[in-house]
Amino acid sequence: MLITGGKFKSRKISSIKNNIVRPTSNKVRQSIFNVLIHRFEFNDWRHKNHMLDAFAGSGIISFEAMSRNIRKSTLIEEDNVVYENILININELSLEDKVTILNKSFFDMISFDAKFKLFYLDPPYYKNLCNISLEKIFDEKLYKKKAIIVCETEKSFKFNLSFKKYLIFNKIYGSIKISYLLTN
Repeated sequence: MLITGGKFKSRKISSIKNNIVRPTSNKVRQSIFNVLIHRFEFNDWRHKNHMLDAFAGSGIISFEAMSRNIRKSTLIEEDNVVYENILININELSLEDKVTILNKSFFDMISFDAKFKLFYLDPPYYKNLCNISLEKIFDEKLYKKKAIIVCETEKSFKFNLSFKKYLIFNKIYGSIKISYLLTN
Protein backbone atom coordinates (compact mmCIF):
# COMPACT_ATOMS: atom_id res chain seq x y z
CA MET A 1 0.00 0.00 0.00
CA LEU A 2 1.34 3.45 -0.94
CA ILE A 3 0.84 6.74 0.89
CA THR A 4 -0.92 9.06 -1.59
CA GLY A 5 0.26 12.54 -0.58
CA GLY A 6 2.45 14.74 1.58
CA LYS A 7 6.02 14.23 2.70
CA PHE A 8 5.71 10.42 2.66
CA LYS A 9 4.05 10.31 -0.76
CA SER A 10 4.77 7.03 -2.57
CA ARG A 11 6.23 5.42 0.58
CA LYS A 12 5.09 1.85 0.90
CA ILE A 13 3.62 0.48 4.11
CA SER A 14 2.92 -3.15 4.86
CA SER A 15 -0.53 -4.49 5.60
CA ILE A 16 -1.71 -7.79 7.00
CA LYS A 17 -3.64 -9.79 4.44
CA ASN A 18 -6.48 -11.35 6.41
CA ASN A 19 -10.21 -11.02 6.99
CA ILE A 20 -9.71 -8.46 9.77
CA VAL A 21 -8.09 -5.62 7.82
CA ARG A 22 -9.93 -3.94 4.97
CA PRO A 23 -7.54 -1.20 3.79
CA THR A 24 -9.11 1.94 2.36
CA SER A 25 -8.26 2.23 -1.34
CA ASN A 26 -5.87 4.87 -2.73
CA LYS A 27 -8.73 6.61 -4.56
CA VAL A 28 -10.87 6.88 -1.43
CA ARG A 29 -7.95 8.07 0.73
CA GLN A 30 -7.04 10.76 -1.79
CA SER A 31 -10.66 11.87 -1.89
CA ILE A 32 -10.92 12.01 1.92
CA PHE A 33 -7.89 14.27 2.20
CA ASN A 34 -9.03 16.44 -0.71
CA VAL A 35 -12.31 16.98 1.14
CA LEU A 36 -10.49 17.70 4.41
CA ILE A 37 -8.21 20.22 2.69
CA HIS A 38 -10.75 21.99 0.48
CA ARG A 39 -13.99 21.71 2.45
CA PHE A 40 -12.72 21.71 6.03
CA GLU A 41 -9.52 23.78 5.61
CA PHE A 42 -7.30 21.00 6.97
CA ASN A 43 -4.15 22.91 6.02
CA ASP A 44 -5.12 25.76 8.37
CA TRP A 45 -5.49 23.66 11.54
CA ARG A 46 -3.55 20.41 11.06
CA HIS A 47 -0.24 21.58 12.60
CA LYS A 48 -1.71 22.10 16.06
CA ASN A 49 -4.20 19.26 16.30
CA HIS A 50 -4.51 15.63 17.22
CA MET A 51 -6.43 12.88 15.43
CA LEU A 52 -7.95 9.62 16.64
CA ASP A 53 -7.96 6.58 14.34
CA ALA A 54 -10.30 4.37 16.37
CA PHE A 55 -10.20 1.15 14.31
CA ALA A 56 -6.74 1.59 12.83
CA GLY A 57 -6.37 -1.60 10.76
CA SER A 58 -3.30 -0.95 8.62
CA GLY A 59 -2.90 2.55 10.07
CA ILE A 60 -2.89 4.01 6.56
CA ILE A 61 -5.30 6.86 7.36
CA SER A 62 -3.11 8.06 10.23
CA PHE A 63 0.00 7.72 8.07
CA GLU A 64 -1.70 9.81 5.37
CA ALA A 65 -2.55 12.47 7.98
CA MET A 66 0.99 12.41 9.40
CA SER A 67 2.35 12.72 5.87
CA ARG A 68 0.25 15.88 5.57
CA ASN A 69 1.61 17.22 8.90
CA ILE A 70 -1.12 16.65 11.44
CA ARG A 71 0.59 17.21 14.79
CA LYS A 72 -0.21 13.90 16.46
CA SER A 73 -2.24 10.75 15.93
CA THR A 74 -3.60 8.15 18.33
CA LEU A 75 -4.30 4.77 16.74
CA ILE A 76 -6.36 2.08 18.42
CA GLU A 77 -6.19 -1.51 17.16
CA GLU A 78 -7.31 -4.50 19.20
CA ASP A 79 -5.96 -7.33 17.02
CA ASN A 80 -2.43 -8.24 18.21
CA VAL A 81 -1.03 -9.21 14.80
CA VAL A 82 -2.41 -6.09 13.13
CA TYR A 83 -1.12 -3.96 16.03
CA GLU A 84 2.41 -5.38 15.59
CA ASN A 85 2.28 -4.58 11.87
CA ILE A 86 1.33 -0.96 12.62
CA LEU A 87 4.31 -0.71 15.00
CA ILE A 88 6.62 -1.84 12.18
CA ASN A 89 5.19 0.85 9.88
CA ILE A 90 5.54 3.53 12.57
CA ASN A 91 9.21 2.63 12.94
CA GLU A 92 9.77 2.52 9.16
CA LEU A 93 8.35 6.05 8.86
CA SER A 94 10.17 7.29 12.03
CA LEU A 95 6.91 8.48 13.59
CA GLU A 96 7.47 7.19 17.13
CA ASP A 97 7.35 10.70 18.62
CA LYS A 98 4.14 11.70 16.80
CA VAL A 99 2.05 8.56 17.20
CA THR A 100 0.47 6.82 20.15
CA ILE A 101 -0.76 3.31 19.45
CA LEU A 102 -2.96 1.33 21.81
CA ASN A 103 -3.55 -2.41 21.57
CA LYS A 104 -7.14 -2.60 22.83
CA SER A 105 -10.71 -2.04 21.76
CA PHE A 106 -11.90 1.53 21.32
CA PHE A 107 -14.88 0.62 23.49
CA ASP A 108 -12.60 -0.52 26.34
CA MET A 109 -10.86 2.85 26.52
CA ILE A 110 -11.64 4.48 29.85
CA SER A 111 -10.05 7.86 29.26
CA PHE A 112 -7.99 9.77 26.75
CA ASP A 113 -5.23 12.28 27.45
CA ALA A 114 -6.36 14.57 24.65
CA LYS A 115 -9.32 16.05 22.86
CA PHE A 116 -9.34 15.40 19.14
CA LYS A 117 -9.97 17.63 16.13
CA LEU A 118 -10.13 14.78 13.58
CA PHE A 119 -11.61 11.31 14.00
CA TYR A 120 -11.49 8.43 11.56
CA LEU A 121 -13.93 5.61 12.25
CA ASP A 122 -13.73 2.50 10.08
CA PRO A 123 -15.24 -0.24 12.24
CA PRO A 124 -16.25 -3.69 10.98
CA TYR A 125 -19.26 -3.34 8.69
CA TYR A 126 -22.85 -4.41 9.40
CA LYS A 127 -22.57 -4.23 13.20
CA ASN A 128 -23.77 -0.64 13.81
CA LEU A 129 -20.40 0.10 15.42
CA CYS A 130 -20.17 3.54 13.85
CA ASN A 131 -23.25 4.70 15.79
CA ILE A 132 -21.93 3.08 18.97
CA SER A 133 -18.55 4.79 18.42
CA LEU A 134 -20.23 8.15 17.93
CA GLU A 135 -22.13 7.66 21.19
CA LYS A 136 -18.81 7.17 22.99
CA ILE A 137 -17.24 10.21 21.30
CA PHE A 138 -20.17 12.48 22.17
CA ASP A 139 -20.93 11.05 25.64
CA GLU A 140 -17.30 11.37 26.71
CA LYS A 141 -16.78 14.70 24.90
CA LEU A 142 -13.61 13.49 23.20
CA TYR A 143 -13.77 16.24 20.59
CA LYS A 144 -12.58 19.81 20.26
CA LYS A 145 -14.90 22.52 18.99
CA LYS A 146 -15.72 22.04 15.29
CA ALA A 147 -14.11 18.59 15.18
CA ILE A 148 -14.46 16.54 12.01
CA ILE A 149 -15.54 12.92 12.19
CA VAL A 150 -15.00 10.81 9.08
CA CYS A 151 -16.87 7.49 9.06
CA GLU A 152 -16.20 4.67 6.59
CA THR A 153 -19.17 2.31 6.51
CA GLU A 154 -21.10 -0.01 4.25
CA LYS A 155 -23.16 1.85 1.65
CA SER A 156 -26.47 1.01 3.37
CA PHE A 157 -25.42 2.36 6.79
CA LYS A 158 -27.86 4.73 8.53
CA PHE A 159 -26.90 7.13 11.31
CA ASN A 160 -29.00 7.27 14.47
CA LEU A 161 -31.31 10.26 14.47
CA SER A 162 -29.28 11.99 17.21
CA PHE A 163 -26.22 12.13 14.93
CA LYS A 164 -27.92 13.27 11.72
CA LYS A 165 -27.72 16.92 12.81
CA TYR A 166 -23.91 16.67 12.64
CA LEU A 167 -23.85 15.05 9.19
CA ILE A 168 -22.48 17.40 6.53
CA PHE A 169 -22.50 15.00 3.58
CA ASN A 170 -21.81 11.46 2.33
CA LYS A 171 -19.84 10.21 -0.66
CA ILE A 172 -20.37 6.75 -2.11
CA TYR A 173 -17.50 4.72 -3.60
CA GLY A 174 -18.86 1.44 -4.91
CA SER A 175 -20.03 -0.53 -1.86
CA ILE A 176 -18.69 1.89 0.78
CA LYS A 177 -19.88 5.21 2.13
CA ILE A 178 -17.65 7.96 3.52
CA SER A 179 -19.57 10.33 5.80
CA TYR A 180 -18.36 13.65 7.16
CA LEU A 181 -19.74 14.96 10.43
CA LEU A 182 -18.93 18.26 12.16
CA THR A 183 -19.34 18.79 15.91
CA ASN A 184 -20.53 22.00 17.54
